[in-house]
Amino acid sequence: MKFKLGILFGLLFTLFSCQETVQPGFNLEQAIPSNTVWMLEINDWTDLKTKLASNKAYNQIRALESMASFDKYIEELSNQFGANELDNFLQTSETYLLSTLSGADRYDWLVLTKSLASAAQSLFQNLQAQLPSEAREYSGQKVYEFQLGERALFLLQKDELTMISGSRLCLEAAIRQLQSETQINALQELNKVRQTRNQEALANLYLNLKSADDYLSSFKNNSLKLLANQGSWLSLDIEAEVQDLIATGLIEQSSDQSYYPEIFQELRAENIQAQAIVPQNIAQWVHLSIGNIGQYERAFQNYLEQNGLWQSHLSRIDKLPSGLQSSLSSIIDNEMGSFEAGRNNERSFHFAYFSFRDAEAAQENLENFADSSYIEGYRGLILRKLKAQNVLARLYGEVFSEVHHPYYTLHQNYVLFCDDLAALKVLVNDILDNKTLDRLESYQNLQNQLPGKAHIQIVIGMPEWLANRKGDLKSNYQKELESRQDSLGLIRWGILQLKSAQDRSFISTILREEKPLEEKIVRQWSTQLGNPLEGAPQFLKNHSNQKLDIAVQDEEDKLYLISRKGEVYWEKELDGPIMGEIKQLDIFKNNKLQMVFNTEASLYVVDRLGRDVEGFPVKLPESASAPLGLFNYDQARNYRLVVPCGPKLYNYDVEGKLVKGWNFKKAASDIVSEPQHFSVAGKDIIVCLSAEGKLYQLNRRGEERFVLEEEIEELKTSFYLKQGESLKESELIAGSNSGKMYVINPQGQVDAIYLDESHPADHLIYFQNRYIFSDDESLFVKDDQKPFSASLEDDISLKPKAMILNNRFYVAAFSAKAEEIRLFNEEGQLVDGFPVFAQGPFDMGSLNRDQSLNIVTYSNDGTLICYRLR
Repeated sequence: MKFKLGILFGLLFTLFSCQETVQPGFNLEQAIPSNTVWMLEINDWTDLKTKLASNKAYNQIRALESMASFDKYIEELSNQFGANELDNFLQTSETYLLSTLSGADRYDWLVLTKSLASAAQSLFQNLQAQLPSEAREYSGQKVYEFQLGERALFLLQKDELTMISGSRLCLEAAIRQLQSETQINALQELNKVRQTRNQEALANLYLNLKSADDYLSSFKNNSLKLLANQGSWLSLDIEAEVQDLIATGLIEQSSDQSYYPEIFQELRAENIQAQAIVPQNIAQWVHLSIGNIGQYERAFQNYLEQNGLWQSHLSRIDKLPSGLQSSLSSIIDNEMGSFEAGRNNERSFHFAYFSFRDAEAAQENLENFADSSYIEGYRGLILRKLKAQNVLARLYGEVFSEVHHPYYTLHQNYVLFCDDLAALKVLVNDILDNKTLDRLESYQNLQNQLPGKAHIQIVIGMPEWLANRKGDLKSNYQKELESRQDSLGLIRWGILQLKSAQDRSFISTILREEKPLEEKIVRQWSTQLGNPLEGAPQFLKNHSNQKLDIAVQDEEDKLYLISRKGEVYWEKELDGPIMGEIKQLDIFKNNKLQMVFNTEASLYVVDRLGRDVEGFPVKLPESASAPLGLFNYDQARNYRLVVPCGPKLYNYDVEGKLVKGWNFKKAASDIVSEPQHFSVAGKDIIVCLSAEGKLYQLNRRGEERFVLEEEIEELKTSFYLKQGESLKESELIAGSNSGKMYVINPQGQVDAIYLDESHPADHLIYFQNRYIFSDDESLFVKDDQKPFSASLEDDISLKPKAMILNNRFYVAAFSAKAEEIRLFNEEGQLVDGFPVFAQGPFDMGSLNRDQSLNIVTYSNDGTLICYRLR
């Protein structure tokens, strides 16, 4: 069964989640077991081996356990004979590689060769001379078992025929077939497709499609159920280029049964246009080109009737509101399909669509069957919800089986459906922000290598598809997939096009390896929370896995902790909005982290499970006027929590008690900045600002360490330290309301300068010896080595954020008016995929701590969105 899964990943990866191969040719045909599910006819062993060795797509899948196991047999046989001897034998032989059923839910490989009797006998004798063996008789034939390293190898050699397998059962099945009166080559369908093969191809692959149901049973759920009834045999000519594994051929449809592709025989195949509404982060996309909806419905009916399914289909339609089918038929044009993109809590989102002829008629007809209690405007589009369930699946089949009770919207000439409202909004964002496949060069290059006009197109975005399949696989396959996900994810695309004709369908497929583009942003997940959000999301360290979580608060003062995958761990009611940022501390000195923050009324310490730490929350004696300062003197985890409450600073310990010996005198006006602690050469300074512009520079006891006589009312409330050799030689840096940057020496010297006289700084940060500031929509980075300027579509709303990742500098900024975030690299270039849609602030970092950059933001309806830079 593992071999089956390896071939699944290796060849089509999705059309038929099963792969099989056949090879006719004189005596060899007579030995092909009747339970063979795929057969590979090797035309040129040397060429095949050489081309596959340099094929990047194949080299990613060959690491799968099932593929690696077969490779190991070949390698060990080569070691016994010498690579040249084995290669020469296979090159001069007629060779088939097969997979056959060898037990309950188990498939094993079998090699059949026809060669000169002398060559086969020589190979057998050499093997006997070098390896211990044991012969057993089966049905009058001697089957030899050789010990090949840690593996058993079974062999039968008789005249020109040699059979080799890792399973005795496979050889025994072939022996029984030799003695059977019924030969597999008598199947007319197989003979027909074999006659169409290109003998100049590296190999010819034959898939027994009637075994598809068993292969599909590897999955607990399969969204490509329609592909189980494609035909009898599929013949594919295999070619390999450096990046691409290519297969072209046809499916044979026998006259005694009706198959799904026959629906399209009389329909017009057209160039696909729907890539304009399919997002770039797809996992799977199934597209149907139906030519004319009336013709399609008649052909679909005929297909169901011939397969005895028409009455059950009518019973499903009868459950729909009267007139719904005719209303849809009157507006659907020539395209329909479904796709899978994005996920939340490991659950993927499924979408459906169809093109329409007339926008006004489409809107009116759908409104007649919409839920009147729901209507919402979003980015200029109207969102509604259908009242009836499973409409598309009941009317048009398995392509739509994952869309049940959908919301919908109209855009361009398409209706878009999705069960999840937040996911539909994210799709709208992608479309409006031009993050669709028609804007992706990688996809366009791929599609241009195919004929173009097709009745069915299936596209797999391999990295996303692999991640989504883990939940669909039986448990015994999940572990291997997880272990190989990174390497398999380098196979960027799988694509298949099918064009139906009389009694057969023509197939083109490509599996493409493509290294991820540097600095390409993709939407990783989205999570719908209960209420609109407030403030900025914030990344917090998760001490249990050393990754990052996300904290965010909504407008009802509820705090959420969310995993790096978008799962909501917990939510907690607070007595007001959090002031400033959440900070983390290790109260119990056991490397387990808690969160500390304050509202206007209370001081909270909360553990990772959302529970209040004993002694908290503390009711503040007066209303807080600024966020708390968390001080970890000498990194000894003897924390101090200093909360500004009007003109006072209250200093608490980790038990929620006021610290004795704290001597801060009441200020003349409210403290309006978070107390910040800096240390240089063992000397400390605590800095905070009053409403009147007095800068306090305190020691650990709350006493003024340095006195700055000048009051600077226009100072903004965040300070940065430009460190010198000592505290006295260091400088505090702060922005101001006038746009000047203030440079303050602790001993009293104050300088105010414009970083750029023509561009006063609205927002300023000092990061890694860079001065980063904004003026309206413009962003500036003052750096001795790589200064640059850039801009957003509208005014920058908050301070930019900067970070170093993979030894590269990045800076990002948010514009609320433009509803966008832009990320720039150290060369000042806008990273590919930006701007991204955002209606709220953001945080950025590496959620997985894996050198991938993440940006988390949200939309006004409470949808948290995570982007990933790969």
